[in-house]
Amino acid sequence: MRASSLVILVASVAAMGSSHHAMVQELPKCESARVHYGPFDDGFSDRIQVSTPTHSGTQPSTGEKVFSNQHTRWLIVASPDMTKPGPWNTSVYVGEVESIHDVELRFVDEGSGGVSVSWLNEKLIFGEVWWGRIGATDFIFDVEQRKFIYREMAHFGELVQPCR
Repeated sequence: MRASSLVILVASVAAMGSSHHAMVQELPKCESARVHYGPFDDGFSDRIQVSTPTHSGTQPSTGEKVFSNQHTRWLIVASPDMTKPGPWNTSVYVGEVESIHDVELRFVDEGSGGVSVSWLNEKLIFGEVWWGRIGATDFIFDVEQRKFIYREMAHFGELVQPCR
C-alpha cells in the first residue's frame, strides 16, 4: 500500500509540474495584450449623474476652463481633494462661451483613477472615468441633448497581468 501511495504522489507532483509548465507557456504575448470593452454596467448608473444646476450667478472656481476647438463652449473639471477622506467625486461643468455652466456631469466615488475629458467637436465630449485599478467607463456625452450617446465598460486587466 505504501508503494502505491508513493506512485500516486510522484504522479501528482509530475502532473502539477507539467501543468505549471503549460500555464507558463500559455501566458499571452505582451504585444497582444489589449483593453476589453463591453456593455455598460447599469450598476454604475447611479454613480454617473447629469444635472442642470440652479445658478447662483457664479462659475465653478476650481479647475481650468478648456474650450472646444471653435471656442463656442467650455468645460471645467473639478477634481476632488484626495488629501481628505473619500469617497471622492468629480464634477465636469459645461457652459457656452459667456455663460455660467448649464450642465453638470457628476461622477460619484471614482477616486481610483480620476476622470479625463476632452472635446470631440463643439457639442460632444469624450471621457473616461476610472472605478478601480483596471476598470473604467468610456463615454461620449452630447452637450446639446444632455445625454450620453455612448457608454461602455473598459477592462484593462490584460495590461497589468504577466506576459511573455
